[in-house]
Amino acid sequence: MPVILFAVFIDLLGFGIIVPILPFLTMKYGGDPLMGTALISIYSLTAFIMGPVWGRLSDKIGRRPALAFTFFGATIAYVALGFAESLLMLFIARAMSGATAGNIGIVMAAMADVSDEANRGKAMAKIGAAFGLGFAFGPGIGGVLSSVDANGDVNILYAGLTAAALSFTAMILTAVFVPETSPGKHGSRENGPLPHWTTVVRQPGQILLFAMFIITAIGQSISFSIAPFWANTMLGWDAEMVGYLMMMAGVCVFFLQMFAVGPLFKSVGEIRALMIGVTVHILGCLILVCCEPTTTTAVIGFPLIMGGLTLAFPALNSLVSRRTCKNQQGTALGISNGFSALGRIAGPVAAGTVFIANEAAPFYIAVGAASLVLV
Repeated sequence: MPVILFAVFIDLLGFGIIVPILPFLTMKYGGDPLMGTALISIYSLTAFIMGPVWGRLSDKIGRRPALAFTFFGATIAYVALGFAESLLMLFIARAMSGATAGNIGIVMAAMADVSDEANRGKAMAKIGAAFGLGFAFGPGIGGVLSSVDANGDVNILYAGLTAAALSFTAMILTAVFVPETSPGKHGSRENGPLPHWTTVVRQPGQILLFAMFIITAIGQSISFSIAPFWANTMLGWDAEMVGYLMMMAGVCVFFLQMFAVGPLFKSVGEIRALMIGVTVHILGCLILVCCEPTTTTAVIGFPLIMGGLTLAFPALNSLVSRRTCKNQQGTALGISNGFSALGRIAGPVAAGTVFIANEAAPFYIAVGAASLVLV
């Protein structure tokens, strides 16, 4: 478990390095906020297509090789991103990166393999903690690396190569140190043939849960994708300052996932914890739209927005996992990861479209999505 979580941390560190740079790089090549948020959506589109495929593959060939393949693919994608010199190259590189983003679904399946039902939510929260910690340090590093261009322009070469090196390190760690956790592979005598993937969807209540993944991801991705543009437009911040803001949000996510989610799940259960999380998310959005835009507003609002949804995904993934048989954990959690990516396709594009007309509009949409989940 520690090695798997460390590999996730290393990979998310690389992911976080890229995030604060992309919007400014988009504008460097003549794009606007809509184009910048579409760049995030293309990543989510290919992740939606390939997430269930990676999860299913991990059920067949095992968690370790499938996870190593995703890290290797991420390495290639980051190298391509580092050398991108046009909007088209940026979109191609991000599409490649999204296609290899099945590692989170595989890691969730591995954690489900080694945890019982009573501790399933706590195990999922540890993935979120590794995610938050990597995302805490990544944007800060990315913000610094974005300012190394000799002409003073935003440059992604150093950030892209650094992210590639981190993903390659995660691949080596996985290949050498991660044990195989899958309870069996396709066709093994112990488990029999792997059931058809549709049996996962047909479990009672699963359709509603998968729908909630989409809605929750819409709200999360709107807030996440519009944050750099909001900070730049409303506060005049550059990529480095945005990186520090996202770093603060990542620290908040880490502490919540590491120390609060497990006890909260044991105390009130996944459903009530989910309700608490989306309520906090709504509060963060309302702070941004109802208060005057200042550094204080941003420092309070964005951590609440991201921290609130910190509770949502571990709760939903725990519920999906507990309703799925052992030899289909990869399939089920790959599908949930894919549905989350589907929500992240619509969210950023909607945010970029309405932000041009009204800076507060994306947060109203996020409040609406969170309210629907609450209901």
